[in-house]
Amino acid sequence: MVAGLSSFLVRRAVLPQFAIAQPTPDSLLNIPLEQTVFAREEFLVAYRKLKQGQAAPLYEQFLPRIGANGIRLALETAKPYCHEEAHDLGKLIFTKLRDVGESLESCADSCSSGCMHGVLMQFFADTDSAGNAGHAAHQHSAQLTAGEVARKIPTFCESATWKRMYGPGDCAHGVGHAAMFLSNYDIPAAIDLCERFPSYPLRYYCAAGAYMEYWINPKFRLNYFSHGPLYPCDKARYPAACFRYILGNTTRWHYAKGGTVETLANQCAALNDKYRLGCFHGIGFSHRDRIQRGKQSLAEVCGFGSREDQTMCLEGAMDQL
Repeated sequence: MVAGLSSFLVRRAVLPQFAIAQPTPDSLLNIPLEQTVFAREEFLVAYRKLKQGQAAPLYEQFLPRIGANGIRLALETAKPYCHEEAHDLGKLIFTKLRDVGESLESCADSCSSGCMHGVLMQFFADTDSAGNAGHAAHQHSAQLTAGEVARKIPTFCESATWKRMYGPGDCAHGVGHAAMFLSNYDIPAAIDLCERFPSYPLRYYCAAGAYMEYWINPKFRLNYFSHGPLYPCDKARYPAACFRYILGNTTRWHYAKGGTVETLANQCAALNDKYRLGCFHGIGFSHRDRIQRGKQSLAEVCGFGSREDQTMCLEGAMDQL
């Protein structure tokens, strides 16, 4: 520990120091990384001491010092996936820039598009009731009603900005996060908003984003087990979209109680039709990290049920590869 601190102080003494000008909103997009080396190290020290969900004030503090690009790099250094951690960064970027295009440029695809999802969440929350956004919303903003959000959704992902930077499924998935956030984590209300997309694939992607947003909110994780291990997916309108995320928590809880993949598969097999298939898809998806690290094989995870069940499990395990 002492040796590491000594090395850090020596490097700080011999490397040139850079004065950072007071940032304008545009400069928040990109402060040269060579100017923020030590400030980023300071950010990482503070960030690693935080509990999940407490980073927003730290982003606000460091944004003028290291820029959005510096925070993105630091987050991906500390936790390469960093998806949910980046939601608050995306919200902050849009709050500062007040422009969807610039905010998306700032986020790029960092933290598995988590930053982009945060931009969308804040965009929908800040768009004014007349349907204006960006700089207009800065002049006059109001919380959107569910009806106002619903009217925007059908064509939202068709804008030139979105088509240039993200696929339509990525866009719809981000809208799903925003729908759950704006619905105050009311699942039926959020899925009702997703139903506004004109095609089934986009409705599915939106539902997946909504269920993911529900899953990553610690406040609602306790709900799963008080209602049963397959809640809320055993009655969900898009069960595969639901099970792929919700079963991540269920699986950890299941193993902690001494359960096995087989007993989990038996619970899925007790469901009918699309709920059964969606559940097997969730088994595969929730085990993807274990499979990739060699802790379990595809055969061990997906060797249960019918051939169709096994296919769904394999697709869940492999789709991110």
